[in-house]
Amino acid sequence: MGYFKVKVYHGGWFTYKNSPLEYVGGETTVIEEIDGDRWSIFEAYAELKQLGYVEENIPSLWFKDPVAKDMEKNLKLFKTDADSIEMCRIAELRDHVELYVVHKV
Repeated sequence: MGYFKVKVYHGGWFTYKNSPLEYVGGETTVIEEIDGDRWSIFEAYAELKQLGYVEENIPSLWFKDPVAKDMEKNLKLFKTDADSIEMCRIAELRDHVELYVVHKV
């Protein structure tokens, strides 16, 4: 696997306020040059630490294909090596994968 980008949505929250499900608030950061051979949940937490997040305050991470519009149907929980591999496959096709951070305030 090669290198890819992760578009990280962080500092916001998921809501149905305007229906359908969406991530609102916060900001977006693109992390470039992610090594697909090393990508894992642990690498994700290391990258998020650089953005000021502490692993203990992140109850979940979610990812999806950037061309998939329906969040509710396409969001997947990121927690296993199989998820890391799927993220790499998505990024290989689309140039990047989207990662959503759910964090405690």
